[in-house]
Amino acid sequence: MLPKWFPGKLAVLTFLLCSASALRAQAVSPADWGAPDVSVSHTNGEWTIAGKTNVVTLNDSDLALRIQNGSVTWSMVPSGTRDMQVKSGGDEFYERLADAREISIVPYNTGFKSGVKIRLNDWSRGLFHKPLDLPFYLTICLDGRNEELVCTAVADEQHGAVVRQLDWPTALDANDVDYTVLSNGRGNLLPRDWPKEYFPIRRNTSGGKIDPADHSMLQSHVIEDWSMSWWGFEKGKSAMMVICETPDDAAYQFSHPAGGPTVIGPRWLATLGKFGYMRSTRFCFFEEGNYVTLAKRYRRYAMDTGLFVSLKEKIARTPVLADLIGVPQTRVGILHNQKKDSDRYSPTNHYELFTFDQRAEQLRQLKARGIDHVLVFISGWAHLGYDRQHPDALPPPEAAGGWDGMKRLADTCHELGYPYIFHDQYRDYYVDAPSYDPQFAIHEEDTSLPPIAFAGSRFGDSKEGQIPFMRHWDGGKQSYLNSRFQPGHLRKNYQLMFDHGIHPDGIYIDVIGYVPPDEDFNPEHPTSRTDAMHGQEELLNWSRNNLGFTATEAGSDWVVPYADSVNQSGGMGKCIPVPLYNLVYHDAILISYGAARNGGEKNLLLGMLCGGVPEISVMAGETDSKSFELIKQMAALHKRVALQEMTDHEFLDTARNRERSTFADGTTVTVDWNADSVTVNPPLENQ
Repeated sequence: MLPKWFPGKLAVLTFLLCSASALRAQAVSPADWGAPDVSVSHTNGEWTIAGKTNVVTLNDSDLALRIQNGSVTWSMVPSGTRDMQVKSGGDEFYERLADAREISIVPYNTGFKSGVKIRLNDWSRGLFHKPLDLPFYLTICLDGRNEELVCTAVADEQHGAVVRQLDWPTALDANDVDYTVLSNGRGNLLPRDWPKEYFPIRRNTSGGKIDPADHSMLQSHVIEDWSMSWWGFEKGKSAMMVICETPDDAAYQFSHPAGGPTVIGPRWLATLGKFGYMRSTRFCFFEEGNYVTLAKRYRRYAMDTGLFVSLKEKIARTPVLADLIGVPQTRVGILHNQKKDSDRYSPTNHYELFTFDQRAEQLRQLKARGIDHVLVFISGWAHLGYDRQHPDALPPPEAAGGWDGMKRLADTCHELGYPYIFHDQYRDYYVDAPSYDPQFAIHEEDTSLPPIAFAGSRFGDSKEGQIPFMRHWDGGKQSYLNSRFQPGHLRKNYQLMFDHGIHPDGIYIDVIGYVPPDEDFNPEHPTSRTDAMHGQEELLNWSRNNLGFTATEAGSDWVVPYADSVNQSGGMGKCIPVPLYNLVYHDAILISYGAARNGGEKNLLLGMLCGGVPEISVMAGETDSKSFELIKQMAALHKRVALQEMTDHEFLDTARNRERSTFADGTTVTVDWNADSVTVNPPLENQ
C-alpha cells in the first residue's frame, strides 16, 4: 500500500522532470545570444582561438602569435629580451615576457569576446637578486562578428616593482609585407624596401641618414608620429591594421634601415612613472583591402568612440562656422622682433613691423580685388612681437598702434565682412614673460640629459634641474607651461581684449594639435598626458563658447571633437603620401592649404585633391594669376564638398604622377603632377 503523500510527491517529481526536459529543449547556443562563435583549445604546445574567419595561434614557449585570416597569414615575432622595461629597488632593466617562471594560460570569455588569459610572474634576476614579483595579465581574444583580435595588458604594481615600458603585442614579422601604412603627417605608404633610412619624427640629413642631433622620441599625439592612433600593412591584395585603443600613453617600436624591412609594433609608455592602467590594442584583418580600407575602418572606430564630430554637428553648435565653408584664409602679421638669444636671430633681418592700420588698408585692397569673403588670422600682435612673452602677450605693440590700432583693424575686418581671429599660444612659456615662474613649467621625471620635451629635442635644448628649455623660436629662451595653468591665461587675455571693445570671431591656438601633451612630475601639481589633454580641451571649449570659431595646428585626432579647423603643417609625408587623414576626417574639420607654405602652387593642387580650404596672401599683388584662379577654384570646390566624406583615393599610373580623390556626392578631383593641372568632375560653376 502506497503512503498517502505519494501521489503529491509523484506529481512534483513529474513536474520537475518535465521542466528539466523543457529547459534542455529551450537551451540556446552562444551564437543565439550574440556571443562570437569562437572555440578555444590547447594541443602540442599551442593554444588555438578559432572563429569562423580568423584563427589565432599562441605558442606556449615563446608567446609568438600567428593569425590566419582566410587564405592570408600574419605572424608576429616571438617574445624578445627587451619586451618589458621594469624599475625595482632603484634599478631599471629589461625582461623577456616568456622568461617568467610562472606562466598560466587559461580560456577567457567575456560574453562578447573569447580567447585566453595569460598570467605571468616571477622573473629570475640572477644569484644576487630576489625574483621579480610583478604579476602581469595579458588577454588575447577574438571580438565581435568581424572577429577582430583584441589584446590587453595590465600590471599588478603593488609589490614594489613598476613597468616603465612594454613592447607587446610584439612587432609584425614584416619580411613579406609590401607596404607599411603610417598615419604620421597626413599619411604615408612606406615600401618594405624603401632605399633611405626612415624614422617618422626625426629629420634626415642631406645624405639620407637620420640626423644624429635629433633625439625626438616616438610618442602619442604628435602629428609627425601619428595624426591618428593606428598603422597598418598591405600584403598583396590583403591588409591589416593596428588600432591603439588606449593611445594617451602609447607609442610604437620602429625601425627602417636603408633598404628595409620595416619593424613596427605597439609600445606602451609609463604614465607618471608606472604602467598604471590596462592598455588595449585592436587588430583588424581584411583578406582584400588597401590603405583606403584601413582608413575607413578607423573612421568607423572614430565615430564609435566619439573622436569623429562632423562639421554638420559643429555648425549646429557654432553657427558662424557655416559662413566659413568655402572661404579663403589669410594671415596678417604685425610685428616680428626676434630676441637676440633666439637661434633664429638675424642681425640684418630680425625686425619687421606692419602697423594695424597698414594691415587694414591691405585688407581693403584684397576686397577690391574681388575677394568678397576671407577669414583673417592676425599674428604678431603681442607687445614685443610674434612668439614673444607668452602667455602674457598683451598689451598690443605701441609701434603698431596699440589698443586703438588693434581696435581699428578689428572694426575694418567687420566693415569688410571679414571675420577675424588671433593667432595665439599657451604652451611655450617664455622666461621673460611678466608672470613667468619656474614652478609652473613642466618638470621632467629627473635631471637626466638630454631633455625629452618636443620640439627642443629637434632644435636644440637644455635643462635646469628637472625643467627642459629651448630657445629656437623668436622669443628666445622658453620652457613649457603646465596645461593646467593655460586656460587661466587664455581667459585673462581675452577678457582684457573685451574690455577694450575687441571681440574676435574665434581663435587659432598654436601647437596644440601638433606636439605631444606634456607630463609634469612636479609633486605640487602632477599632470599625466591625459590630464594635459584635458587642460587643452578646456582652452578650445572656452574659446568656442566665448569667441566662436576654433583652430589649431595640424590636428592629431584627439583635438578633432574640439577644433573646427587645422592647417596643413605636418605635410603629407616623406615617402609615398596618401591622404589617410582626409579619408577619415575630411567632413569633420577644415584643413587649409596655401601657396605660401609647403611647396607653392603644388600645395594648392594638393588642397584641390583633398578638398581643402585655400589660403591667400593679404598682399593682393603677391598672388600670380594662375595661383589666384586655383584659389578661387578651391574655394568653390570646398563649398561643394566640405560636408561630404572623402570616399576614395587612388593612383592612376604606376609612377604615381596622377591621382584621384572621390567624395560622397560623386565629385572626383584628378591631379596630374607632371602637368601641374587639376580636373574636377562634374565641373565647378561660378568660381
